Amino acid sequence: MLHHLRAGNKRTKIIWLVITVATVFTFLIGFSFFGSMGSDSRSAARQSGSYGEVNGEKVTAQMWQGAQNSAIQAYRQQYNTDPTDRDLKSVQQRAWRTLVNEILFAQQAKQAGIKVTDNDVIVGMRTTPPAALYTAEAFQTNGKFDPQKYAAALGNPNIDWSPFEEQMREELPVRRLQERLMSSLKLSDGELREAWHDRYDRLTAVIVQVPPADTGSAGNSEAEMQKVYERYRTRLATPARTQLELLAIPIQYSPDEVRDATERAKGIYDRAIAGEDWNTLARDNSEGANAASGGVIDRFLQPSEMGAVGPQIAALKPGGILPPFREGGQVLIFKVLDPARDSVARNAPAGAFKLAQIAIKLRPSPESLREQYEKAEAIVRRAEQVGLAKAATEKGLSTEKTPAFDQNNLPPQLYVAPEAADWGLTNKQGAVSPVFSTGDVFLIAQVALQHPPGPPTRAEIGDQLKQIADVEHRVNAVKPRADRIEQALKSGQTLEQAAQATGLSAQTIQMTRQQPDPRVMVAPDLQGALWAARPGQVVGPFHSLGGWYFGRLENITTAPDSTFNDQIKGQLTTEILQRRQRTFFDGYLTMLRERAKIEDNRRAFLND
Repeated sequence: MLHHLRAGNKRTKIIWLVITVATVFTFLIGFSFFGSMGSDSRSAARQSGSYGEVNGEKVTAQMWQGAQNSAIQAYRQQYNTDPTDRDLKSVQQRAWRTLVNEILFAQQAKQAGIKVTDNDVIVGMRTTPPAALYTAEAFQTNGKFDPQKYAAALGNPNIDWSPFEEQMREELPVRRLQERLMSSLKLSDGELREAWHDRYDRLTAVIVQVPPADTGSAGNSEAEMQKVYERYRTRLATPARTQLELLAIPIQYSPDEVRDATERAKGIYDRAIAGEDWNTLARDNSEGANAASGGVIDRFLQPSEMGAVGPQIAALKPGGILPPFREGGQVLIFKVLDPARDSVARNAPAGAFKLAQIAIKLRPSPESLREQYEKAEAIVRRAEQVGLAKAATEKGLSTEKTPAFDQNNLPPQLYVAPEAADWGLTNKQGAVSPVFSTGDVFLIAQVALQHPPGPPTRAEIGDQLKQIADVEHRVNAVKPRADRIEQALKSGQTLEQAAQATGLSAQTIQMTRQQPDPRVMVAPDLQGALWAARPGQVVGPFHSLGGWYFGRLENITTAPDSTFNDQIKGQLTTEILQRRQRTFFDGYLTMLRERAKIEDNRRAFLND
């Protein structure tokens, strides 16, 4: 069959030409021109043609292009538009992470000795083709993959499938490795039945909460803070995390560069006000998002999201156009769209609007940009000697620190430079980054903290610890009130009577083990005691950050065996195994990445 699939008629060659052109174009739009900036290491990367290395295996231009194309195609499918600006950076970074993960998995599959035959490739092409074929327009019907169209094309001996066959040959070992790993995750009948009880057994109880005092704060003595830290440190445990110190150096523009962009934008604005077609103006002039489709920002926005111009936009009627204004490295013109033409406008949040934009970018000269970049690189070299904070201060600049983050939680400061986050995750404490460009600023980072998984140190959570200590102090302040309830219960009063005597009221709650009542979420000890209690038994007091809690179990309704049917079993099995698989693969990939030597040389190709 492989030989049968390798031929090409005229129509097929045209399709491949279109795919090739689209691939090259998509690859090129992801980069900006930065002259001949770069160090010797970057020059070496360019000469070798390596966009990076994963445990010594080179990332070729073809691999990087393919990863980008797949990520961009996925973005198009989700948002029905092409990514631009910040979104494009995020898409590219996701593509890089995915590519690194695929290489790591492929290396593991090779070490495991997993091989594939020609027949395996044939079966794979028929049953689970590469993702690029799933999304190819030629095999779509009403926006969905059409198996019949694909099967008809697959049986055509005049189509050359060899590139996808090779891709399948590379993917199959990884798929089989993943299947092996997933098959190791088991779910016993006992675990399944326990999950069923956790979801469907229902508890009814009466509770009394003694809330913390309204005012008061801890003395914050060393003994108090240490006591609070020891009590809560394990509850604050997190995965491995990184904190970066950042220096953002705004790109400078000359008065002429600002004036040129502003005048160009003013001319376009005047033409729009005079009645020229907005979509044509955007398509022909805008350098921003979705210029080809009129610059439409395809989501509802609130005035608060638009900064200083938010109130001005909110005051415009549909069709109104905001005069040009500068924001960072671009001059923007906004048009308020008519919600009557939007099929989902009836579901819009109150006060929200949709906009279309025309963006004119400021264009510093290559010489100016190179000079600014070289100054930033000089700060990097100085920071390697004295630290980033001091190097910035020497230049009259200031730094800021990100919150601690991990692979899955990007800090807000790095939304515009996700590659800096990946750099930080793979470098040691004290390391200083190269210069990253966001288009508006040059960004330099230094790893301020590289913490292994587990509880944080006291220094890491100083402010949070102070807040917890203050709450603890206010909870302890009302202990006499809880003691009075406890004494009243011992004297024979009911829980309701004891609560009323102290100015409180009892409340009835219902919950399952899987979904506790929100009023007792902060009191896990109370929850456990209620599930273990006898009907009518009073438990407590239990101390928590929500105050002191008492409870009386009314009853526990056990789910009848008749509801433990095949449908419920299948649903629970799928949910539990999917959750375990995600957790397992996240941990497995984290382990592989921690052990791997990963080099990202993409910056060396910024002016390609």
